Amino acid sequence: MQCQFKSCHKCGGDLVLDGDEWRCWQCGQYYYPRPARVDLPARPSERERSTGEFSASASSGRRQPQRRSPRHVNSLIMAKVRSDDRWWKKNREVVSYLDDGHSVKQISALVGRGERQIRVIRERLNELRTPKTAQAVTS
Repeated sequence: MQCQFKSCHKCGGDLVLDGDEWRCWQCGQYYYPRPARVDLPARPSERERSTGEFSASASSGRRQPQRRSPRHVNSLIMAKVRSDDRWWKKNREVVSYLDDGHSVKQISALVGRGERQIRVIRERLNELRTPKTAQAVTS
């Protein structure tokens, strides 16, 4: 039986080797061993193995940046579209009141939302309605 005296980080008690892990004899805290970190050489990809090409970055152990698959990009676009649709449905009434020219206080009383929320909606509408070229010129 192996022991490490006064090695518990929690209570300062004695650790006992219990199978593959250390356990504090006083408080019962478990300490799991960390696997040894070994730097293995990078494996060539299937294409590199079949053609015999090996890139310099693969041999030096550096990872190349990952490219997004078209499926992943499309899902991000669809998530943005769904989010925008939800925003429009949620704020349709406020947008109609803003288009009619009501004040923020009036809309807040009619809809039952805070004035700050109405201002945020108004700002987003202004951003959406201004042409992109006008924003680039002012920046």
